[in-house]
Amino acid sequence: AIVKKQIGRLKEPCIKCVDLVVQELSNVVRMCTERMSRYPRLREETERIIMSHVRSREQQCKEQLVLLIDCELA
Repeated sequence: AIVKKQIGRLKEPCIKCVDLVVQELSNVVRMCTERMSRYPRLREETERIIMSHVRSREQQCKEQLVLLIDCELA
């Protein structure tokens, strides 16, 4: 019972950690695409594609974390 309580408390920090990683990835992508300032369309498209991929993986990651924690609680 004590362990289950502690495992349940992990869900929120795990989700916040994923959010922080996504935020940092966004910053890195922005810094990298700034070097393409001479090609604004290429820069926008590159940033859009990368960020859409990151967002889709973010959602999958959160779902997997919730599933893992739920399995541990079962």
